[in-house]
Amino acid sequence: MIDGHIHYAESLEAERLQYIIEAYGLSGVALQCIPKGGKIPVEEDAFSFKRQSSVPVYIFGGLDRRIFSLSPGRMAEALPGEIDRLMTMGCDGIKMLEGKPNVRKEYPVPDFDDEIWEEYWDVLEKRQIPVYMHVNDPEEFWDESKVSEYARKAGWFYDETYVNNQEQYRQMQEVLKRHPRLRILFPHFFFLSKDLGRLAAMLDQYPNVHTDVTPGIELYFNLSDQEKEAKAFFAKYQNRICFGTDIGARSLIYEEPIPLSIEESRSRLELTTRFLEEKGDYILYPDGYYFTEGKERLMHGLGLSAEILKKIYHDNFLKFIS
Repeated sequence: MIDGHIHYAESLEAERLQYIIEAYGLSGVALQCIPKGGKIPVEEDAFSFKRQSSVPVYIFGGLDRRIFSLSPGRMAEALPGEIDRLMTMGCDGIKMLEGKPNVRKEYPVPDFDDEIWEEYWDVLEKRQIPVYMHVNDPEEFWDESKVSEYARKAGWFYDETYVNNQEQYRQMQEVLKRHPRLRILFPHFFFLSKDLGRLAAMLDQYPNVHTDVTPGIELYFNLSDQEKEAKAFFAKYQNRICFGTDIGARSLIYEEPIPLSIEESRSRLELTTRFLEEKGDYILYPDGYYFTEGKERLMHGLGLSAEILKKIYHDNFLKFIS
């Protein structure tokens, strides 16, 4: 099993992540580098972990957000330069968190279909460099009556001063129209787990687009609520879905050093694997670690075949980065 969506910084403590790798028999991990506390680069920390890891480590480096303060002309030159910087560093691909609405509000990130990005997308497409790009968030985050208390405290309730999720979908659709061979993965089911038809249409149109099963927990609630449609989706797109957990994400939100929570990491892994593997109904109980809000919930497990699970857990990620 390769967890393709883990976040790491030295302050999370290498031995804690190594413990999770060994306890769950992970055969590889991909470290998606986002700046700790939104400011502190973590690529060197990722390479340090790679040197001591007992399993293969794949590193996706993040953009230097200082470039978004440059003039439009200089920014347009700096963006493809970031590709060279990260690949020269030894990264396997690029991680983009710039589609998360609070990041776009804090930094003057141009619209993704703006001409400023054009050479950047062109280089990625021509060189077939894999990109993990976070775009949007759960749709509830734009609805004050539905946003969770945890999301609200993290600053993820998005009023009219933030970019709209539908506008970002439009921008990325335009990017893909111009660059249909982009090798890009939109994590968290592209936050379209309530609208599988829309996600399916994108996967049908652009064969290099992938997604992953990394939670938000709402992803699993949404898929469980449409069990029949979800099973059909996984069967049809079994070659385009990768595995991930977002282990370490909550520790990287803050600038202060916060060790990786073993309990929360375990909760994420068990949430994802149980839903994919278990056939039939089961009760998901709040555990105080990852599933912390709401009441116990009846889940309808997908019970995927061993063949499909092998692709999601292992094969698809390696094909995506090859």
